[in-house]
Amino acid sequence: MVLKSTPLISLFSSGKMGQMTLRCAHISDLHFFSMPKTIGGFYGKNGLGILNHLLFRKKIFHSHIFQDLLEEILAQNVDELWISGDISVSGLNEEFLLAKQEMEIIYKRPLKIRVIPGNHDVRSKNLHTFYQLFLDGRTPEKIETINLNPFWDLITIDASHNEEKRDCGLFCEALEASLIEHLKKSTALQVAIMCHYPPPIAQGQNNRLVRGDQLEKLLLKFTKIALFAHGHTHKQTLFHQNNLAIANPGISRGSFGRYNLYELTNKSLKIELKRVRKKNSHEAWRNEQVFSREISV
Repeated sequence: MVLKSTPLISLFSSGKMGQMTLRCAHISDLHFFSMPKTIGGFYGKNGLGILNHLLFRKKIFHSHIFQDLLEEILAQNVDELWISGDISVSGLNEEFLLAKQEMEIIYKRPLKIRVIPGNHDVRSKNLHTFYQLFLDGRTPEKIETINLNPFWDLITIDASHNEEKRDCGLFCEALEASLIEHLKKSTALQVAIMCHYPPPIAQGQNNRLVRGDQLEKLLLKFTKIALFAHGHTHKQTLFHQNNLAIANPGISRGSFGRYNLYELTNKSLKIELKRVRKKNSHEAWRNEQVFSREISV
């Protein structure tokens, strides 16, 4: 069930005694495009993907307001930026370089940037370039835990590798076991998870995560998981199951310019779904939805 707009509750003053606030922006599915430089870049599904982009998606995925979006995010005084995959169309080196160039403004600022690959980023098996540009050359584990502060951990999941169904992703048994281990070891009060693919409640009609039902069972079993941040479906959505919020910014680089803003405190979680709208020929950032919840400690 999609959450309807909720009245804003003033629980989130960062100056309140005893409350620690972490502000995180979340973008996804940027799909930077570059024409392959060799014939090999057109082979197989890459060729179909390029054709699909040129005929249909090019008019949606563009950078007309992308710089405005980045400036809007920086104006929010965020501590972190999360990017949940699909930076590229075909996983080409040129696409990754273009993306890094266009995001230069945020890499010059003192904020933490967390990036995971999506199914498009692994298509050409150039993840060494992805890691070099966005992870300082570090090859990450498929699941990692990042301690954000004494109250919150962020667990990143790379489920984008599926040799049989390339764009579906795979939450394999090894990933399941690893996630359980990370969750048991987490000493934070609350956990946020970032994964390119959503659990079944938020998935679209196509390219669904294989064994996503097993992921969803774990999300509901471990009640300390408060936020699941994802991409993939291209729709800006907010779902909830029990105490879990499942949020997707949708297409962040395109005609609409969307991103999510999260405020994580030791006592609360606040989610804002933001989207650019035009009013009187001027662009303005508006809240699509606001979700607020106090956390039992």
